[in-house]
Amino acid sequence: MKRKDVISLVIAALIFVVAGYLVYTQLMPKSASTAKQQGTQIEVVGSIESNFDSGTLSQLGDSSQVHDYAIPFDLTTGLGNQSVFGQ
Repeated sequence: MKRKDVISLVIAALIFVVAGYLVYTQLMPKSASTAKQQGTQIEVVGSIESNFDSGTLSQLGDSSQVHDYAIPFDLTTGLGNQSVFGQ
């Protein structure tokens, strides 16, 4: 075989190995022993301190310095659809 054929064969084999690994990891569920070892993970959020910087809080409340980029939308109009429930 020519060198080009050998390189193509190696690349094809590598693609099959990677595809096989991905299929195996996506289709095979984790074993029960692995799930028991990890357990349930809980994130504990600490208490919020009451001594915030009042200057920063006033800056956040000032509409000339802070802009809210949220787009307001009204759900009471049916969003422009005359037959909201497909009638």
